[in-house]
Amino acid sequence: MWRLLSLLLVCGIELHGTEFTPPKQVLIVKELADFNDESYGQSVEKVLSEFEKRTGIALKPGPLRKCALKISTQSGQGLSTPKPLIRALGHALIKRGFMRHEIILCDVRIETLRDCGFLPDSPNDKQAFEGYPVVAFEPNALLWSKDKRLFYENQVMPRPGTPPVPWGDARISLLPKTLVDEVDFWINLPVLSDGKALGVHGAIAAASLGTLINADRFMDNPYNATKVAVEVCASPLLSEKNVLSILSFESYQILGGPNFDANWCKSERTLMASANPVIIDFLGWQKMNAGRAERGIEEIRPEPPIFNAANAGNIRLGSCKPSEIFLIKMPSEL
Repeated sequence: MWRLLSLLLVCGIELHGTEFTPPKQVLIVKELADFNDESYGQSVEKVLSEFEKRTGIALKPGPLRKCALKISTQSGQGLSTPKPLIRALGHALIKRGFMRHEIILCDVRIETLRDCGFLPDSPNDKQAFEGYPVVAFEPNALLWSKDKRLFYENQVMPRPGTPPVPWGDARISLLPKTLVDEVDFWINLPVLSDGKALGVHGAIAAASLGTLINADRFMDNPYNATKVAVEVCASPLLSEKNVLSILSFESYQILGGPNFDANWCKSERTLMASANPVIIDFLGWQKMNAGRAERGIEEIRPEPPIFNAANAGNIRLGSCKPSEIFLIKMPSEL
């Protein structure tokens, strides 16, 4: 992985004057001094400032005066978006003009949000995490299904015995209205693991299958899952407001994912940030393979088809070619 990062740095595009780099060509790698709130706070502020400076994108309130942090809780408490990362982003966004109640934390299921400590045990308590409102997509399914713009249709049916969907047609999944209509922008906060459906369960998965209501039907169908992940990730309804993905390597899993298994988890003090989920997943795939090689486990081969599909036909999620990536590698705070 780090050999590739060195190549990216050599092949990077130099900036001149006030010229900005296209966001999907920028990859920021930041070393963490520790996994505590202070280290994340310093690092996230530097990453966001660098991203804004390089791309010209200001992460500040727009007409809706709301933004969202799409967190990842699917794998369970041991492999969810780190809370210090969320606190750091919240602080950085407040510094840029948002109020705490204008920063929404969200994911698909209320159960996993609760299990991972982002919601209180009682539904009668305020549905918030440290003052940030928390939204689960599934409880809104029936209401949102009245908006046909949010429909994603695919012929794959759920497993036998799966409860029927509230809108009646199990071939339809729903995009989250929260991310489509209710925020100025959203930031994707994936975790990294392997997975049967996509090979790499990371930034692309979190921004696609990880946003859909009724997505479980794709998890046992790798060919279909790749198609769905790419199409949903490229959907203008979602992609136009998804300004950035940030992946922490505080805990990542090399085998048995996306369900959490502590026996196969590794940890590194590294943050990766990009508007391009493909390069994050590509480097994550290399990192998982390196971890597998260390333990004498078969690597994830051949290359998962998601990387080719991400830039096929009219879809351009982002390149993972070294010559097309501008790497900014930032040291840790000592």
